[in-house]
Amino acid sequence: MGELRERHRQWARTEKEKIGEIPTLKKKAEYIWEYYKLWIIGIICAVWFFSFAIHQYTTTLHDYWCYMIFANTYADAGTGSEIWEDYVEYAGFDLDEKEVEFNANSYFDYLKGVTGNTYFEAFVTYADGGILDGIVMGNGSLAALGKSGRLMDLDSEECASIKAKYGDRFIYSEPFDEEYSKDLVPVGIDISDSKLVTQYKAYPIDIALGIGAKSERVDAVEKFLDFILE
Repeated sequence: MGELRERHRQWARTEKEKIGEIPTLKKKAEYIWEYYKLWIIGIICAVWFFSFAIHQYTTTLHDYWCYMIFANTYADAGTGSEIWEDYVEYAGFDLDEKEVEFNANSYFDYLKGVTGNTYFEAFVTYADGGILDGIVMGNGSLAALGKSGRLMDLDSEECASIKAKYGDRFIYSEPFDEEYSKDLVPVGIDISDSKLVTQYKAYPIDIALGIGAKSERVDAVEKFLDFILE
């Protein structure tokens, strides 16, 4: 074991000296990437997986009555805000039993591209993990987001009650997969005239609400719609 450790130290010293003799930073970077790219990629993947695992663990520790994302707003609309308190009271949720989470710290626009956007990556985690119940953002942004396949088809059986009440408010998206549908798919409910705009001033523009594709708490989203549109 000691001999192996000494060999490793000698190799590290040799590599350090070799890199030190390379004249420019660009050439140093090229050398490191050429000989160590597999190690670098492996480390990046390991860090990403560890971060993802921690994120999954911490977000699934809780049991929710409802988990909502209010994207692209700088208003006070998060957990503990006036709108949160009013909704919890309206719905009659017992917070000693489960939680209601309003996430108002999310900023991404599918129309403008989301590569490398950590807020979008968090959204994907919530949506794919079945944590996300609803998301609010601008009409165009939500319609574009529907192409990702992470918003529920509002023509589905789970949304029958919502469709009966609010079907005239539906906004549509191109299908994420033509095998799923060749027609436009309803992915959002227009709530531009809701309390979110008129009373709570959370958004100054046309907005819509979509439901997470894997949500099992559609009834909680329906309660929220009733609350803001009554």
